Amino acid sequence: MLWGCLLDHDIIIVGAGPAGLSTGLHLAQLAPELAGRTLILEQAHHPRPKLCAGGIMPGGEAWLKKLGLDLSEVPAVEAHEAHFLFEGRGFVVHRDPFVFRIVRREEFDAWLAGAARAQGLVLQEDTHVQRVRCLEDLVEVETDRGTYRARAVVGADGATSVVRRLIPRQRSARASRLLEILVPASLEATPSWTTERDRALLDFSCMADGVQGYVWDFPTQVQHRPMCTQGIFDSRVQPRAPRAPLKAVLQETLARLGTVLDSYELNGHPLRWLHPRNIMSIPRVLLVGDAAGVDPLLGEGISFALGYGDVAARALRDAFARGDFSFKDYRERVLNHRIGRFLRRRAAAAGLVYRVHSRRLLRFLWWNLGPLVGRLAEHVLVDWGE
Repeated sequence: MLWGCLLDHDIIIVGAGPAGLSTGLHLAQLAPELAGRTLILEQAHHPRPKLCAGGIMPGGEAWLKKLGLDLSEVPAVEAHEAHFLFEGRGFVVHRDPFVFRIVRREEFDAWLAGAARAQGLVLQEDTHVQRVRCLEDLVEVETDRGTYRARAVVGADGATSVVRRLIPRQRSARASRLLEILVPASLEATPSWTTERDRALLDFSCMADGVQGYVWDFPTQVQHRPMCTQGIFDSRVQPRAPRAPLKAVLQETLARLGTVLDSYELNGHPLRWLHPRNIMSIPRVLLVGDAAGVDPLLGEGISFALGYGDVAARALRDAFARGDFSFKDYRERVLNHRIGRFLRRRAAAAGLVYRVHSRRLLRFLWWNLGPLVGRLAEHVLVDWGE
């Protein structure tokens, strides 16, 4: 390809994370003739750093299996237990063979990009999308390497999506906040969790401080060396509530685990969450993954992003078959899809759960009803891929 020239494609996917790559891979499976005329643009170069706790639920693995992919090819840590606690008490989720796996996003995304290339998909990296314009019968994508055009564009470029700017009347408040650090898995760093490398902690004690979420401590690995990813998730599903001081709350919580926050590099990023009234498409443009909206309850993104690829690929296949690129039914497709059903349940649960900030009431609910709520959540809110 020559820089600066105008190239024609049927489909351009902006963003080569799990949602964008999954869309391409599903196209290769469902409509290989379209996949052959699809261009995936990525502003960075794989493997590229990506902030993320890295949890992939069995539901996410199920989407990979349907694509013929085996997650065991990616370095990962298996969490056999997930502890959901408030001030030390709550409930524990056990699953056989594991509750979820934790990957490093740079390794996972690079592996997924390799799978896309193996299927013949064209992935162009180091290409920064600057502007997207809808014309009468095509979409123009302006980049620092030239202008490209297509009959349809998929916005898979995350919570700060450039493609999403095309869609009017979006609610900017529907974004969560996350802070994260990566620490060595040593007794000095995490004394209460290091000896059990298969346990994940989600500590909701910070809800009493106004955080609409939890502090996490997950086992992980970096180049096969044991590490821990620790951070805080604030869903902001109640946007009018005062903003809690995330760094201070995280610092206080991690101190109880033996982590000195100031000793590590702290990174932050937004996560856009799904509301059933989100606008996810306009003529010739679809949104997937973070750009469309993911989980507001726990901030789970990877598994849902992989599922979005199936919805988008089917919508694109049908649009080209009918010659109708209005995508008027795309939101209904998302909401009625398997991922949409779980996302809607989590959005409803988040709206209820994160209304409560009274420490006394939270303590009563978690300490007395925690196991019951945990069993209910396992059956209603979690996609185990079954």
